[in-house]
Amino acid sequence: MIKIINEIIEKLSASGLKEVYSAYDAVPVERKSRSFYTIIGLDSFESQQPVYSPETVFIPYKAEIFINVTAPESYSMKKLYEYFSGNIKPVIMENTGIDFYIKKVSMKHDTQISRLVLTAKISVTGIENYERNT
Repeated sequence: MIKIINEIIEKLSASGLKEVYSAYDAVPVERKSRSFYTIIGLDSFESQQPVYSPETVFIPYKAEIFINVTAPESYSMKKLYEYFSGNIKPVIMENTGIDFYIKKVSMKHDTQISRLVLTAKISVTGIENYERNT
């Protein structure tokens, strides 16, 4: 699943976004940008029954990923949502062979850093395939 998170980070970075992090990195909040920064992480993961062919094992899965977008200080909810809709959502929803579905988008003011944070919960389904050892 870390592979999918890393792919999302790479796609967002390639689209021109700076300050995109994994939730599992060791960069403290104080060292992240005073402008926008985005954190990608995993809320849940569930693999299904494997399907075997003579050469390959296919493993279907379902997961829920979160994307937290932290806005600059004194940024409005409307502008933060427009930023997400214009810069992040289209990149995430590009065809990658993996099905993405945005389940929920919410916003809150993070009192610890005094900034507005948008959180998107994304359902992901896909199939991993592994070559069988013969």
